Amino acid sequence: MTLRRSSALIAVLSALFFSALYLAGMISENFDFFIMAEDRVYDLFLRARPRRERIDNVVFLDVDDLAIAHVGVFPWPRSVMADGLLRIKEYGVRAAIFDIEYIDKSPPGLDAVYLSRSLPGDFSRSFSEISSNVEDIFGALAAGRLTTREALGYARELGGLISDERNSLLEKVEGIARDNDEYLAAAAELLGRTFSTLNLQEEFPLTGEQARRRFLAEKKFSWPVDASPKAYGGFYYDILAAIPSIAEAAKGAGFTNVAIDKDGVRRRIYLSRKVGDYWYLQLVLPALMEYLGNPAVRYEKGKFILKDAQIPGGNGGTYSGDVVIPLDGKGAMMLDWPPTDYADSFSHVSFAKLSYLEENYNKLEQYFSELSTSEVWYFPDDDGSLFNAYMRIQNILALHEAARDARRTSLDETSDAAFDEYIALKNTILEETGLFLDAGLEQTVKETADVLAELDPAQGGLISEISEYARDYIKALKELYGNITENEAKLKEAFRDKFCIMGRSDTGTTDIWVNPFWGRYVNVGTHAVVLDTIISQSFIRPLSRIWSMVITLIFVPLVLLLLSPLKPGLRAGLGFGAVAFFFLFSLGIFYLRGIFLGPLGFLLAMTSAVTIREIAAFMSSEQEKSYIRKAFSTYLSEDVVKEILSDPSRLQLGGSKRHMTAIFTDIKGFSTISEKLDPEDLVRLLNRYLSAMSNIVLGEHGVIDKFEGDAIIAFFGAPIDLSDHALRACVSAILMKRTEAELNAAFAENGLSPAPLNTRIGINTGSMVVGNMGTENKMDYTIMGNAVNLAARLEGVNKQYNTWILASGDTVKETGTALVTRRVDRVRVVGINEPVELYELLDLRTDGKPEILEKADLFHEALGTFEKRDWKAARNAFRKVLDYSPGDGPSQLYIERCEAYMEAPPGDDWDGVFNLTQK
Repeated sequence: MTLRRSSALIAVLSALFFSALYLAGMISENFDFFIMAEDRVYDLFLRARPRRERIDNVVFLDVDDLAIAHVGVFPWPRSVMADGLLRIKEYGVRAAIFDIEYIDKSPPGLDAVYLSRSLPGDFSRSFSEISSNVEDIFGALAAGRLTTREALGYARELGGLISDERNSLLEKVEGIARDNDEYLAAAAELLGRTFSTLNLQEEFPLTGEQARRRFLAEKKFSWPVDASPKAYGGFYYDILAAIPSIAEAAKGAGFTNVAIDKDGVRRRIYLSRKVGDYWYLQLVLPALMEYLGNPAVRYEKGKFILKDAQIPGGNGGTYSGDVVIPLDGKGAMMLDWPPTDYADSFSHVSFAKLSYLEENYNKLEQYFSELSTSEVWYFPDDDGSLFNAYMRIQNILALHEAARDARRTSLDETSDAAFDEYIALKNTILEETGLFLDAGLEQTVKETADVLAELDPAQGGLISEISEYARDYIKALKELYGNITENEAKLKEAFRDKFCIMGRSDTGTTDIWVNPFWGRYVNVGTHAVVLDTIISQSFIRPLSRIWSMVITLIFVPLVLLLLSPLKPGLRAGLGFGAVAFFFLFSLGIFYLRGIFLGPLGFLLAMTSAVTIREIAAFMSSEQEKSYIRKAFSTYLSEDVVKEILSDPSRLQLGGSKRHMTAIFTDIKGFSTISEKLDPEDLVRLLNRYLSAMSNIVLGEHGVIDKFEGDAIIAFFGAPIDLSDHALRACVSAILMKRTEAELNAAFAENGLSPAPLNTRIGINTGSMVVGNMGTENKMDYTIMGNAVNLAARLEGVNKQYNTWILASGDTVKETGTALVTRRVDRVRVVGINEPVELYELLDLRTDGKPEILEKADLFHEALGTFEKRDWKAARNAFRKVLDYSPGDGPSQLYIERCEAYMEAPPGDDWDGVFNLTQK
């Protein structure tokens, strides 16, 4: 199978596999592990999302550790929450949203806060006033300022005062035992913008009284959602509203159920769910709908539309338009989580601050009440400022009483007018308190006391004690007043026109889960993120996983097919580059446009396909290399084999024309030798000879074309280029002759051969065709062409000149001065018309002995004389060569030619080229 076909098959199978994982996760939650893994990629992308400003019109009223420490262990008496609602109503809150469920009635109980904080002050004030009156009466009697009759009259008035105080305290004590549920409901109704909880029942329908609340929920809290048939509303058995009194008092309600992904992470939220035939909204949406002008709701598959919403714009204005909220495949909105933890996300106010403020107001009345009983106000002063201060205290205490009555009336009658009166009275109390504290009473009291102590030294200590007591309370009032006014200013700023979300964030709460940024994030924070995501329209658009499947199925095979013709390194690099590109592309559109295109399928499919394809290609290549190594190692050098392995295409079927050098060898008279040997001995002899000769060729980076009996055919310059191929071939020939001598000595010693082995060698350089010749199933890496044929002819020509190594002039020209050679002749060999210069290779220049060099010089002188047609002188010159080197074959041949030409000289057209008639 070709790489292109295997790439296509691997890519298609990989794309199908990972697309199937998408599909399995979409069909069944039992196989959604792949989608869960992609959710982790989504979390990673979310961390890269650009930071932005969050909305500033939401505030958390936290039941935190500080509030628990101050108020007590949760759950608190519902009166505490009721008091908190009245406070935030006073501060102009936009909406009060409970993330605290009131699904069970609280037991009848006491107003614990009033019992522990206010009632003691009421008792102290009442009894202090009675005690003061009794002391005044008896003091006046003792001093003679009152007669007995007058004292009886004052006593009757005192009795009336005691009766009034007793009845007032009895009424307050009776009010302690109140229905806190009704109290909270009254506060919620008075606030008018309170939103309570609904709880969707997923396991079984409700029974009894709780079941009957469903009708209240359907009537009051269901929402007119225009839902398309494909809009999925979930499957719920029932819905549980708050207890009727609180539910009736609430302006709206929404469900608190949150979507928790299978890995325990909150990434999304359902905005609308259906129970029976009725649709309900998520907890904060009813309040948000009012903020947006109560737009119509259209719920379609993939989007939740708020039609013609009144969207707040800049400079306090609004504009009308549709808010299109994208949903995921299951109908949930992706939450644009802030990267900060709960405590640093949005604004927070501890419920303790409201409780402290309530306590300080009670202390304010208590301090004035205590101060009103002081005798300092009876100190005579010049301008009556102390008496005026006393009257202001009485007025402030009366304002406190009137404020309590107005507050009680506002709750009993759900009266905004009464509540406004209550607020006006509170403001007046603070104004009067400020005027009281600005009057310089501390100094007046001290100066007046000092004067009285001087006038009546005997009472000086008592006067100073009374003065110091009053001044201490005035100082405490100043500090308390400063705390109240400062904290109220901050709280008004914190709550004015805000969505106030109330829930638990203390360490004792279990309502804590995981979001993409934090391992512990208080669940109540989810509701602010819902508001923020919608109001900011900072939506995340999750594309259907069908898109991921389509991209995977199309582009993974396409990319692999396009890359298959490339070299392995480039191919793999670009394949993994495609993985990186798609990852960055997905991250980019998420970063810039908030579009989440699930990349995991493509990334894994492409990575797997590229990896498997490269492994398969590597294994195939290794098999091919193993085959090549095994096939070629016997007749190619290791270096040549490595070059072929690096580019096996060099061995593809077909040839290429190259300038190369061919070498042919043959053993003289080997047939006669072989007849004298047993087959086994012959094979042993031949193997040893051929191995030694082949190693020489391979050592010079030559290629063994083939063995033909005792003959060797080899070439230099392919499949790898060798610039010195001619020299390497000649060196190989010379080394063969040297090795031959060593082998013959060994053969003679061991009796392996009946006669010495003498090798004739022919070498030629020229243009040849080299390559794999044959068929796909049977190939032979070989050479062919006239230049090859000439090398073969030269091997045979050695017989006629009685030489051992003959090379063509073309070969010798390319060897430079590295060899010792002698020009032998110019001939036309059988089958080749072009004249060829014949050279005998004598030795390597570096190893050449002096006698060899002298022989070559003498021969060249004789040859020159021969070419000048001085036959007699030439014969004598060649005889001189024979004297120097007896048995020299070329010299003997030329002596014969000289004697023949002396008897019958050649014609004038003789060109010095001899035509050889034998191969």
